[in-house]
Amino acid sequence: MENKTSKYFKYAIGEIVLVVIGILIALQINNWNENQKLKKETHKVLLLLQDEFSRNQNELQTKIEQHKFVKASVDELSDLIKPNPEEIEENKLDSLMFSMIYIPEFNASTAISSSEKLDLVDDELKALVNDWKLNYDYYKYSIKLIYDNLSSQSSFITENYQAKNYKNELIASKKSAFDKDQRTILSSAVFENYVHLKALNAGFLVKRSTALYEIQHKILLYLEKKISTYD
Repeated sequence: MENKTSKYFKYAIGEIVLVVIGILIALQINNWNENQKLKKETHKVLLLLQDEFSRNQNELQTKIEQHKFVKASVDELSDLIKPNPEEIEENKLDSLMFSMIYIPEFNASTAISSSEKLDLVDDELKALVNDWKLNYDYYKYSIKLIYDNLSSQSSFITENYQAKNYKNELIASKKSAFDKDQRTILSSAVFENYVHLKALNAGFLVKRSTALYEIQHKILLYLEKKISTYD
């Protein structure tokens, strides 16, 4: 009886050990499957981020050139404003005046970078994206300042310049039949203030859009490196 009891306990212990081992193996397999799912989901988020920032980068590159164009045009216009301004070609003034109403704006895609899926990526990438968001907010604030000044600025310009005369490849319009003496607006101290404010804000936009471009470049390089580990 003692031998039988001893064999029974050994058998029971063996069964328990086998059950425990089976459970541990099942848990390990389950954890492996969950890790694989998480890895695939993270890879997918990285690819979506790469696509989003690539599109943003292409769009921003165009907007930076437009911001530089506005800044250069407004600076040139500012140099023409004097108590006794020299007369310039009408076409030239019409082109420069266009820069006073032209507000190129970069509207970033933030579907993935602002979603909860960003929690799947590592802290370094999160920090880069948060830095980008902060600089994007600065950029949008500079855009807002220009729009805030546009109303009073437009009222003054329409009294001293024919809006129909704005000239640029983006605007196809005929010359106004009404004549305005260009010296009136080019000798205005009020207009000088408007142009100066536009030049300051245009300069901020060039700097902030360039900073955004550099941050996006860093993010794209990091994403490229990170995605390569999944191949």
